[in-house]
Amino acid sequence: KADIFFSVGTSAVVHPAASLPVAAKQRGASLVEVNLEETVLTQIADFFIKSQSGQFLPQLADLIKKGKAT
Repeated sequence: KADIFFSVGTSAVVHPAASLPVAAKQRGASLVEVNLEETVLTQIADFFIKSQSGQFLPQLADLIKKGKAT
């Protein structure tokens, strides 16, 4: 069970791991894809963040720590 599922830096084609974002979305989770390239998940993602994970995730963590990620 998850409210938000992050798919980070993956081609989204290697199974069984590639099925996890789809399963989470089907069960009501918001899907966030962080990747430099669009994948098959981009079409169903609620948010597509075109970025390197090593840049985006530390920035997101900092915002969360400061209470500004709303």
